[in-house]
Amino acid sequence: MLEVDSFKIKLAYRTMTKTDWSGKWIVISGGSSGIGFALAKQLAHAGSNVWLIARRRELLQTALEQVQASAASATQAFGYTAADLTDADQAREAAESVLAKAGKVDVLINSVGAAHPGYVQALPLDIFHWMMAANYFAPLYLTKALLPNFLAQRSGHIINIASAAALLGVFGYSAYGAAKYALVGFTEVLRAEMKPYQIRVSIVFPPDTQTPQLEYENRYKPAETKAISGNASQLTPDQVAQAILRQAARGRYAIFPSAEVRFIYWLVKLLPQPLVFAILDSLARKGHQQGGETHGHL
Repeated sequence: MLEVDSFKIKLAYRTMTKTDWSGKWIVISGGSSGIGFALAKQLAHAGSNVWLIARRRELLQTALEQVQASAASATQAFGYTAADLTDADQAREAAESVLAKAGKVDVLINSVGAAHPGYVQALPLDIFHWMMAANYFAPLYLTKALLPNFLAQRSGHIINIASAAALLGVFGYSAYGAAKYALVGFTEVLRAEMKPYQIRVSIVFPPDTQTPQLEYENRYKPAETKAISGNASQLTPDQVAQAILRQAARGRYAIFPSAEVRFIYWLVKLLPQPLVFAILDSLARKGHQQGGETHGHL
């Protein structure tokens, strides 16, 4: 009898947490390119109504056309708002424009972000401000703007996209890594506070992904950073998006699009910290020797 009851509990839990994307209103920040754009296309194909938010209007228009072309039916609705989400007022206005059209939001995916690596002594303070604005405050502002919607309906799902660089302090990511750490901390608290309202929260740790952002980032990576990333495999935005939607639909809090990142997560959790630091320091020394004396250059 105990086994039957246990099975019923597990079945009920799976039914409660499983997400059906069809017919849902989904907002994607940073949805005009990269992972956000890939998510938008896949969600449109799954029958979702999709609203994109990003800074560049022309890129949004082009992206929206491709998202609409992926739609599963003619009854789906789509739209976009051009806004700089690092500005709290613009984030609030963007949320209002979505709600004016859709009436509600079922899922918010914060895919907005940017990365600029470099040696800490060489990075201007403006870069640190930019990284915090793009990777922490932009998701925070949009989440805060849409929270009254989620709280009123006592349902929904908020998915924040962090980075594998938020799992441990990686050489060269003093600005970017710190901002993503902040996003992870915020998301952990958000998960706890939203649970009584049946609002689900997830955090994503993608690996290096083949996007225009990565091409930009690679131009500034110190030799030590490149040595640490080594021969790690890169995923396409479509692969990352597929993994996110699959794991989010299953009710996962921590989402790992690649087995490598999941392995790093558990390695950091289980190994003594001095050993983790020793491994990273060894890789950094190797990169330094190969790259020469490049400290101090942006």
